[in-house]
Amino acid sequence: MGVKAGDEPFSVDLETLESHCREMATSDYRLITPTDITDRAQYRGEPERQILVTIDDGHRSVLDAEETFVKAGISPILNVIPSLVGQEHYLDWAHLRHLATSGFSIQSHSMSHHDLTRLNDMELSAELEQSKKIIEDNIGMPVTMMAAPMGRIDSRVAGAALKAGYQVVMTSFTGLNTDIDDLKFLKRFQVKRNRGPKGWHDYFSPMSKVRLIGAAKNMAKRIRSRLTK
Repeated sequence: MGVKAGDEPFSVDLETLESHCREMATSDYRLITPTDITDRAQYRGEPERQILVTIDDGHRSVLDAEETFVKAGISPILNVIPSLVGQEHYLDWAHLRHLATSGFSIQSHSMSHHDLTRLNDMELSAELEQSKKIIEDNIGMPVTMMAAPMGRIDSRVAGAALKAGYQVVMTSFTGLNTDIDDLKFLKRFQVKRNRGPKGWHDYFSPMSKVRLIGAAKNMAKRIRSRLTK
């Protein structure tokens, strides 16, 4: 019930999640909230490393992880797909409103999880605007962030997201973000099922395997993005 078939590699079991959360909560990294990102001018120049946890799609399994995040003092971003809310394997609006009261920030993963780079301008606007409005109407809180489905992003999609009222666009490009990076192309690290907590600090090590593999994947994504414009 919790995770849709085929998405298992992009999920972790509860025990591993608890290990990750404990390590984050007790590390010298500062756990931040979505507001810290959108209002980040006040944090410019801070030397400390900061972490923001994001979860895509809105699977029902997130309910199992709620207590783990709350205990660790982590306020994740949960990017949901309104057309799938309430469907099998997915959270419904009552679940999402409950999670919002537990500190989760409910944000957008587009209306229907299509490849946004392949939509025409009218379709693209509808995917972005409808998702934002429906989530805001059902949750009662501003939606300022959007995660590009499947990580497919280009400058046209990013521009359309800003026009639709989003302040931040999250990608699947691997890497760290600095206070001079563009909020239209926020990089992230994927925590997959085979990624144990022992290698957690590798995300911040310049020559780590996960960083090097991510750089190669980023290059492939940039090439693909040029081909699909």
